[in-house]
Amino acid sequence: MSDVIQIEPVSRPVEQAELLTLDGVAVERHGKQLLHPTRLTLGCGEKLAILGPNGAGKSTLLKCLAGDIRDYAGHIHFDQQPLTALNGNHRARRIAVMPQHAEMMFPFRVSEVVALGRTPFTDEIVTRHWQERAMQLTECWHLRDRRYPSLSGGEQQRVQLARVLVQIWQALENATDNHLLLLDECTSALDPAHQHSIMDAVNRFATSGVGVIAVMHDVALAASWADTVVLLKNGAVMYHGDSRGLTDAQLLADCYDLPIELAKRHAASNALWM
Repeated sequence: MSDVIQIEPVSRPVEQAELLTLDGVAVERHGKQLLHPTRLTLGCGEKLAILGPNGAGKSTLLKCLAGDIRDYAGHIHFDQQPLTALNGNHRARRIAVMPQHAEMMFPFRVSEVVALGRTPFTDEIVTRHWQERAMQLTECWHLRDRRYPSLSGGEQQRVQLARVLVQIWQALENATDNHLLLLDECTSALDPAHQHSIMDAVNRFATSGVGVIAVMHDVALAASWADTVVLLKNGAVMYHGDSRGLTDAQLLADCYDLPIELAKRHAASNALWM
């Protein structure tokens, strides 16, 4: 892998200002409760991992935050104002979203895909130095002239992450606005080395005050990265608290329907990562 670019993040106060609040957020479809009333908060610079088995409601929750689901019950406030009060362009300037699947059929070059992150600001040309740094940070700068559809799944994920990071790159440049980064399985196609380097790149933004919420399947990776975790099962929150909860074997057994002996092994492994 290429060397990761070194960036000095902007230091923020230790106290985390409240960035995001969910109050009773719920989603129902065809009589089925996909997400039961959920309450949680996220501070500026906080890293939250959303975990749980398949069908637990993880992506549903993230889609509510991203604006893809608008008919939810309850209330979401971002930076002390209703999330629904933000128009599309304003939202894109403050909230960057990396979906689980981002298919692109047109043969754009990698550099062109990354530049799309600056579309809300119409400054794609004058921020090329940011785009270069984002590609270096996610280790895809060497792919800049390749056609996006020709890339492997892992390479595409790194390019998409560069696109969303450059969308909020101003957070590293003494920005006065608060920002939120939403990631849905952003490392699912990556090898272990790239998984950790990508989460390290995300850490740089969190250190500069960006709130980060990541839907993850890799519990050990979440244990090594997150400040707090939410465990979902059947659309309901089983646990919301410190990431040390991932060392609780009984909690893992209950959430993932694991035999207790196997859950103990996972809990011990998570403790080592922490």
